[in-house]
Amino acid sequence: MSHDIPPWNPLQFVMICMFTTFSTFFLPPESGLSLVAVFVSLLILCIPALFVQLKIGGYLQKGIVGSFSMFFPIWKGVGIAALLDLLLRISSLAPVVAQIGTYAFIAISDHPFVWGYCNELKIPTAAECIDDNQPQSMPVFREGAYRVEQLFYEYEFLQKSPGPSHINGFPQWHFTEIARKAEVSLMPVTLAIVWVMVFLLVGFGGRVCGWILFLLGPAALSCLLAVTGYGYAHLNMDDTLAFLQKHYRVSFDDSNQVLENWTKGFQLVMYSIPAWSAIAATMGKMCGRGRKIRNIGWLLLVMVYALISQLPPIAMAPYISNMLKKNAYVSYSVGPGLILWQMPAAFTALNIPSAYAFIFFLSAFLFSLMFLCVGCLTIVDNVVEALAGWIERKACSKVAVHLLITFIVMCVAKALGIIHTTRAGYYYSMLFDSSMYQLRFIIIMLMALGFLVVYVKQNFALLERVLMAFWFGSSALTCASLWFYTFINDYDRLFIHTSDKNTTFSAEWDVLRWVIAAFPFIGIPIGALHACFVACGEGSPVCVKLWCGITERVREHNFDQLPPPPPPEPTAPPYMYTYMDSAYPLDDVTYKMEYDPPETAITSTQQLYTYLKLENCQASI
Repeated sequence: MSHDIPPWNPLQFVMICMFTTFSTFFLPPESGLSLVAVFVSLLILCIPALFVQLKIGGYLQKGIVGSFSMFFPIWKGVGIAALLDLLLRISSLAPVVAQIGTYAFIAISDHPFVWGYCNELKIPTAAECIDDNQPQSMPVFREGAYRVEQLFYEYEFLQKSPGPSHINGFPQWHFTEIARKAEVSLMPVTLAIVWVMVFLLVGFGGRVCGWILFLLGPAALSCLLAVTGYGYAHLNMDDTLAFLQKHYRVSFDDSNQVLENWTKGFQLVMYSIPAWSAIAATMGKMCGRGRKIRNIGWLLLVMVYALISQLPPIAMAPYISNMLKKNAYVSYSVGPGLILWQMPAAFTALNIPSAYAFIFFLSAFLFSLMFLCVGCLTIVDNVVEALAGWIERKACSKVAVHLLITFIVMCVAKALGIIHTTRAGYYYSMLFDSSMYQLRFIIIMLMALGFLVVYVKQNFALLERVLMAFWFGSSALTCASLWFYTFINDYDRLFIHTSDKNTTFSAEWDVLRWVIAAFPFIGIPIGALHACFVACGEGSPVCVKLWCGITERVREHNFDQLPPPPPPEPTAPPYMYTYMDSAYPLDDVTYKMEYDPPETAITSTQQLYTYLKLENCQASI
């Protein structure tokens, strides 16, 4: 990558930042208080983290691992851990993206909608739903109480299998058809297609990927706006406004609910904004060294998220609210099921034209695909950056190495996600959902310490460093505390024994959760050992190299206005070529800088005398 011309200009950066919208398709705010928490957390907790990481990435032209390697080498393992954590995250999201793409294809392929192979499923009647073996407190299901779309989501995406006798009050024979049809799953194929697309977008480097993402962002936003316009123009507005008021009204019931809603809003913005991940530093690097872009990059990212992050839930509100009004046996809930079975059910129940269903799923697919590309580009760029010395020594093609690393990352991420396409996919999804952010508070504190050390060592204004260091440290401590609170609550809810000695998950599942949560931390000892070997090989004091890295500061330049490159200088003026050139290298850097003003004519004898005089002076010094 060129250090003189930024690959991403500010307009590209704005369009690429639209990928932060993808999470609100699955996790919209559940209350007005959680929406307030989103914007308060965005302004107070995310701004310092984004400012520091984007600025360091652009100023040093390094990713997270490279920044730590320069100024805090012993801490480079934290950067590796952040990359492994990002790899797990994109590998767990890829099956969801693949299923959304499948729904987009199904939506345009037939009308009325056929969500997979479920058109032959028999919906039980009220009499068939009554089961004498069930407790009397079990509700009697009405005809159509279990929608076809939900069954397709559970058996095609979650890969559930029918239980031994009854499922949710239904006799098993009602599920044999959907179970048989789900065996012909499209998930492995669509998952492979998604990763091939990511490989083609990322493999040729940040410049090509940036231009493609620059086009995908407006395309996804245009599709979403079209769906929003149709919903508000053709569906009942009274039901829509009532739904929005119910789910976006600020109410304070009790202290526990207030804290819970606030935590949900905090989690939503953390899922969306790359404040505490390896992404922000690489995005800053891709924007180049320009002083303006590295100082306002955080503002552009925050503005994009604030303007369009709530568009997906607003677009879905007319469809969900009108479907609920029709009593279509759908209970509103958040998560992947919101887009993978509630929205398909709404399109079917409301008889929405297939073109609008298609562009809705296409919009969600493009936003999520952008996140996969940005995450994969971050991992690949950090790896290629670490191999820069080896590439230069071996005279390898950087594009070829970039393609190879992208292919390896794609294969690893697909291998991690392929479990989701098996019968264990449901349990795999539950494990990742419950363990992915279990130790997030530790990663935040370690990353914050590393970036704080690197930031303070730079040649920025003293007042800026003092104020931002304090704000940055306070933000990291607050975020880590909220994630720790979330972890304690979830652990108590899922794994602590109740009075009847029953648990939600077994002890074996608890061990698996800890293994998944602790997996990224293997990068910390790996990075520390590598830093020790490098420091010992350089011969300088090991402790200084491990903890201080480069002791001098990087000089700050303003690359906003790039002047044209100067013409190449000749190795020596023509009159300097004499028979003594082989004995006295007259193109020495010191000689050219200190001697021979261009307007003075000097003979060869004077030239030799002055050169020897300079050499004697340097030797005496």
